[in-house]
Amino acid sequence: MIVGRDDGFSYAAALKKARESISLDQLKIDQTKIRRAANGGILIEVLGPGGSGKALALRDKLFEVLQDQAVITRPVAKGEIRLVGLDCTSTDEVLDVVAGLGGCLRSDVKVGMIRPLNNGLYTVWVQCPLGAVAKLSNLKKVKIGWTLTRMEALSARPLQCFKCWRFGHLKSSCSFKEDFSGLYFRCGRSGHSARICDFPPSCKICLIEGRDYNHRLGSNFCTADRKIRDTGPVPRPEGVVSDRRTELMLLDGDPGPSGQRQP
Repeated sequence: MIVGRDDGFSYAAALKKARESISLDQLKIDQTKIRRAANGGILIEVLGPGGSGKALALRDKLFEVLQDQAVITRPVAKGEIRLVGLDCTSTDEVLDVVAGLGGCLRSDVKVGMIRPLNNGLYTVWVQCPLGAVAKLSNLKKVKIGWTLTRMEALSARPLQCFKCWRFGHLKSSCSFKEDFSGLYFRCGRSGHSARICDFPPSCKICLIEGRDYNHRLGSNFCTADRKIRDTGPVPRPEGVVSDRRTELMLLDGDPGPSGQRQP
C-alpha cells in the first residue's frame, strides 16, 4: 500500500514514477490489481501463485523509489486462531509450525504470550493470513513439539476505531473527542508494558457510558460491542485488512488497540 506523507502528494505521479523505475517482469509478477483503499492510499494487489513473496519484493522496490514521498506497507488480510493443549514450548516453535502448515511467510505470523491452563498445559493466541487459517482449520489438530494441540478458529472481530476504541467505524471517520490511542487496551492506563500489566481489567467505554467496567473491552462480559456482535461484524471498507498497527495499514498486528485478545 502507498500512502502519501503530506497533503500535496500526487498518487498519479507516484504510480508513474514506480512504473518507470520498477520492472514487474523482473519480479516475476504477471498481474496486479490497483484500487483506492479506505484510508485514501493506493492498494496494489499481486495476483497469482506466490503472491505473498512477490508482494514483499514489490514493497521493497517501491520503498526504494518512493521512500522520501510515501509510506510503503504490505497489508495482509488475517484471521485469528487459538491453540489449546501445548506442552512447554517456545513462541518461535509455534510460529514455525503455523507458517509451515499454513503455507505462509513466517513474518506474516504473530504469536501471543503462551499462557498456562488449569490442567498443566498451555494455550496461545496466533494471528496469521486467512489462507493459513483455512488450512489449519481443516487439520483440526496441530502437532507442536511432542504434543497434539487443538486448533480453534476465532470469530472475526468487528471494525474498531483505534482512537476512541468504539466499534463500527475507523479513526478517519471518528467523531468522538476522546483519544485513547496512547493507553493500554486491557487496563486503560499508560506507562507500563502491556505484556506484564498486572492492573485489573477496566473497560474505558463501559466506564464512560455508566456500565459495569470491571472487564476487558470487547470480552464476553463487555456490552460495548454487543450491537455489533448481535448483528454481525461491520463489513470492512475495501482495502482495509485485519490488524491494527496504524491506519496506514489496517492492520497487521494486535487484536485490540493495545493488547492481546482474551476471552
